Amino acid sequence: MFGLDLFHTAYKRNRFDFQDPDIIRRLEPMVPIIGNTLYSQNAFVLVLGMKTATAILQCPLKSAEKASPVVVNQIIELIRATGSTESVVVQTGLRSLSAILRHHDSVQVKEKDLLFLLEFITPDLEEPTRQGTVFTVLRAIIARRFVVPEMYDLMDNVSEVMVTSQSPQVQEHCRGVLLQFLLEYPQGKNRLKKQMTSMAKNLSYVYESGRASVLELLNALVNKFEVGLVYEYSDLLFVSLVMVIANDDSTRCREVAAELIKGLYSRLDKPRRKTLLSHLHTWISQATQQPLIRVSCQVYGFILTIEDGASFSDALLEDVNSVLERNSGGFEGIEEEDEDGGGGVSGRDTWQVSYQALVVLAKLLAKDPELARDRSRISWSHVTPLLLYPHAWVRTASCRLLGTMLATVPPDAPRGDISVPTSGSPGLFTREWMETVTQKLCAQLKSEHLGEDLSLHIVKNLFYFGRCFSHIPLPVAEDGDDSDDGGDEPQRDSTEKGRHPLRWLFSRLSFQARSAYIVRRNKAFVSVSVIPSSHDISSLSSPARLVAPALGGFEMVCSDDHTSERRSHRKLSRPYSHTCLPDHRG
Repeated sequence: MFGLDLFHTAYKRNRFDFQDPDIIRRLEPMVPIIGNTLYSQNAFVLVLGMKTATAILQCPLKSAEKASPVVVNQIIELIRATGSTESVVVQTGLRSLSAILRHHDSVQVKEKDLLFLLEFITPDLEEPTRQGTVFTVLRAIIARRFVVPEMYDLMDNVSEVMVTSQSPQVQEHCRGVLLQFLLEYPQGKNRLKKQMTSMAKNLSYVYESGRASVLELLNALVNKFEVGLVYEYSDLLFVSLVMVIANDDSTRCREVAAELIKGLYSRLDKPRRKTLLSHLHTWISQATQQPLIRVSCQVYGFILTIEDGASFSDALLEDVNSVLERNSGGFEGIEEEDEDGGGGVSGRDTWQVSYQALVVLAKLLAKDPELARDRSRISWSHVTPLLLYPHAWVRTASCRLLGTMLATVPPDAPRGDISVPTSGSPGLFTREWMETVTQKLCAQLKSEHLGEDLSLHIVKNLFYFGRCFSHIPLPVAEDGDDSDDGGDEPQRDSTEKGRHPLRWLFSRLSFQARSAYIVRRNKAFVSVSVIPSSHDISSLSSPARLVAPALGGFEMVCSDDHTSERRSHRKLSRPYSHTCLPDHRG
């Protein structure tokens, strides 16, 4: 035993120089000596003997090739004689057998011995303490491509354990073995179809760990399968992955499924990509199936990161515009919800559809900024109504998208005349359209769920429209009108009183500021202060006289770390005095 242990330790510590002919000459006679220890009746000698035999057979010795089949046969006989995998001798024998099979390609295992090994280790797939040894043996057998029908049956059990096991390590072992088996073993068409269908069904397994394990294996298969097999199962995989994104409540599974869709789509040719896009178009066309429409918009967003063709952009815009058209109205009865989804649930599916449609449009504009300049391709008349959708995410997305479009047009006086009647929705950048959008933005500021991100985009857009309104000539009557107009809420439509839109804007914002119980609840002060701060005061003398009546006569509540100071502006002697915000001077 001491000699066996000494040799095994020296081998593990690389104490043998196999380039030295003298070392090789001395090791050659040791092969049969170590092999004879496998016939001992002592369990400790057998364990050390198998470890040492495995080591010396991996040395570059001439006698190793001849001795390998004898050692393998003897190890199998020891395993058969013991009859239980709980024995240390058996566990050591299985690991030694696996190492020899991997290292010596010339060693063959008889079919009856292979069947015995497979039957012998199958029960241990469910035993946590012995699973590692089972997977080691399976990897060695698969690497040698020993084909027997029982091997396929065993792989079905491995596939099941991969899903049902709660151990991440066991699941990883199962995925590795199953992937190696699917890639290297001959798979009949019906059998492979059965395997792929089974994995697709397991994507709805009750536990997240099982679904995630299947997704990991599918990801590996999509990347390593030959192109013909990817083409063959693209429809099955695509539909299954889309259902994961639509129905799975696990963020992790949805993220992996999204990456899988991207990987799958990138490996397909144009005809098959067109087939997948036709599925999305069909789902989006089903107006009553809100979950399908939502997930279709999401998948469009995933594919958008890969697809560059103009035809894809046209198809995407056609579908998304139709979604916005169907969902841009009829939401007045839905209870307003915050960013966490609190509030009414009746519009849950609808807000997600609208939000995803806006998000995919934003991704498209980020990838192709020129589309924002071609305003005829996006249905902006169905985007602006969503500014008042009763969900903070939809409001933020629509406000951000509006800002992207406004950034492509320098601020200038509105087109056309509001006194001219128009049919349907007002055209973009007409005075009527600008005032309508401005009213919606002001209404957004009154929301109880106003967040920092949304308020920032509102202020930017209001600032843009304020600059546009500043280009409108002032009526003579208004140019010198300094009357106090800050007591009541201004009219919704500035044209009802013939009022200048810039004056109406400041009146509206000042009224909302006065009505707010807490300054931090409403961002109107930001809009009131930022618009004049961007211009030279002398160049805005007329607009300043419009602002003064709106700001006069109300008290602003300034809060600084729980300290409140009330400041009264009874009369504005200058165009801008001060606000409770940081100083903004022209």
